[in-house]
Amino acid sequence: MLKLLPILFFMSSFALAAPREEAARILESYRSENSTAIKLEAFSRMFVGLPYGKNGPLGEGPLGKYDQDPLYRFDTFDCTTYVETIMALAQAKDVDEFEYLLNNIRYEDGIIGYLKRNHFTDLQWIPNNIHTGQLLEITAETFGKAHIQLAQADINFPGWLKSHKVEQIILINGTMAEKEERLGELHAEAVNYVIQKATVPYVSIKTLLARPELLNKVPQASLVNFVRPNWDLTEAAGTHQNISHQGFLFWKNKKLYLRHASTAGKVEDVLFLDYLKKFQNHVTLKGIHLMGMGF
Repeated sequence: MLKLLPILFFMSSFALAAPREEAARILESYRSENSTAIKLEAFSRMFVGLPYGKNGPLGEGPLGKYDQDPLYRFDTFDCTTYVETIMALAQAKDVDEFEYLLNNIRYEDGIIGYLKRNHFTDLQWIPNNIHTGQLLEITAETFGKAHIQLAQADINFPGWLKSHKVEQIILINGTMAEKEERLGELHAEAVNYVIQKATVPYVSIKTLLARPELLNKVPQASLVNFVRPNWDLTEAAGTHQNISHQGFLFWKNKKLYLRHASTAGKVEDVLFLDYLKKFQNHVTLKGIHLMGMGF
């Protein structure tokens, strides 16, 4: 049986302790648990109800060049920082290991820096975390190759860098002049990057709603990415991309739930089929991509 009292205790203390102290207390609550799936479910459940963090609640800390938001926090999340935090917590034995794992999930080669962050889920986050053994590609083996389609997009990294606005430069106590200078430096980095193609396998929402039994093979504590093939964000972000959202899938009482940091405003649980039904005729959101934990 999962522990409930420690969860209530930690929820009440999130706003009081420093991040490292919070991490230590959270990790202590499941120190004796060996099951990855149980820890993923338990740690992710601790934060249900907390607010969605708009505009990216995490950055590179006080020494960051372009984004000095904290490296981690436990009071607010967006969809990706939520997933990353839970993955690191589920593997760590202590705070040092948690920080090491989190950095290796968020950054290429674990090197902290805005230009090393896995910004694009399809181009960077997925392949880099497969390479390090954090995640496994399981879409085809779960749903069957016959149901798989491919989403492809040219990720215009230079265009994305040039699309940044001054309000996206987060400097602690930085003046507007300093922010504008850093913005110019970030724009100048665009010459060091090229457009790259990203490909993501997915099963369509239409297929899953027509054949919901396909979901019966989804492993407990899977990671789901929501696919918008060749999604045109050129005007807003200077590029196309394939993935817009992610979260965890958990089985409870023989029903499959999505647990995610929702743009609706908070970390929440929702029946997965009910969530998919909202997008059955959506113009851009067409399917899901599934990953298993490699640890």
